[in-house]
Amino acid sequence: MDSEGYKYLEHSTDAFVQAYGSGLEELFENCAKGLVNIMFDINKVEIRESMTITADGDDLENLLYDWLEKVLLKILIEQIVLSRFSIEISENYSNVDEKKYLLRAHVGGEAVSYDKHGYKIEIKAVTYHELKIQRLSSQYIATFLVDL
Repeated sequence: MDSEGYKYLEHSTDAFVQAYGSGLEELFENCAKGLVNIMFDINKVEIRESMTITADGDDLENLLYDWLEKVLLKILIEQIVLSRFSIEISENYSNVDEKKYLLRAHVGGEAVSYDKHGYKIEIKAVTYHELKIQRLSSQYIATFLVDL
């Protein structure tokens, strides 16, 4: 396992990320870090702004997709690169048969600076292809693919 909580797997055309966490919250934080670090050097991002991001999904994979998409939109649309993530995940039952996962994240970062943050490559989209979450003994592992 990478000391950052994520690593990049071999893929011919896109970025393939594998992230780890002892719990779901840590897993989702590491997935976001792995996503941001594809485009920018996350270690060069200072915390100058804080905000809240919410996401939801019918299952954990849907929740992860929605979360990663919202992190990517912060970069592409709002021009804010994030480096700090503090996540809470909860389950909500609207009725007996419908369970929904909710994510609330307190995030921090700063305005994008292509020079300062060491711009690497553009991410076009997060995809459902290869997206999965597994629990293996004492940790969670997620894999996802982003279109470059």
